[in-house]
Amino acid sequence: MSYFAVFDRIAPAANKYMATLFNANADRKVTVNRIFRLNWQVAAVTGVLLEQELRRISARTVGTNVPIQSEDSVDTLSASIAADTGSTSVTEVSGALIRRFFAVSEEVLLATAATVITGQAAFVPDGQLIYWRSARSRGLVLRNGQGLTVKNLTSSTVGSVSYVFEFDDGPA
Repeated sequence: MSYFAVFDRIAPAANKYMATLFNANADRKVTVNRIFRLNWQVAAVTGVLLEQELRRISARTVGTNVPIQSEDSVDTLSASIAADTGSTSVTEVSGALIRRFFAVSEEVLLATAATVITGQAAFVPDGQLIYWRSARSRGLVLRNGQGLTVKNLTSSTVGSVSYVFEFDDGPA
């Protein structure tokens, strides 16, 4: 069964866990298929380039809950699979950096040649693909007590960034 979590307009901060998906169910596994980063900042702000990382984690204190939606309205997500933003007391798995990338937190500007670079970095119709499951891959599998997080490293608190995690919930 397929699900997605939309982490909408999350304000950055230094070392903030922007988007976290966690599996605490011993009978289920979560297979992450795709993760997008989107910039929906439309108000005029002077943001910065944000350095972010996609990492594996083994524990966290839950932050603000993010609803998980099913692709089929008859499906029900298994218990103890959760998404949140602003997790605290996070235990990062040693050596579990999956990917490092940049995000833009200022408004989408496409009006003039002077803003072309900012616009290209900020506005991609389907967002910046941070992770994708290739045809030969099993995907990022989260078993009991495992999670995945996008961690912001830079100190800017300006603007906002959105993320979408697409995943499957299946038997362990």
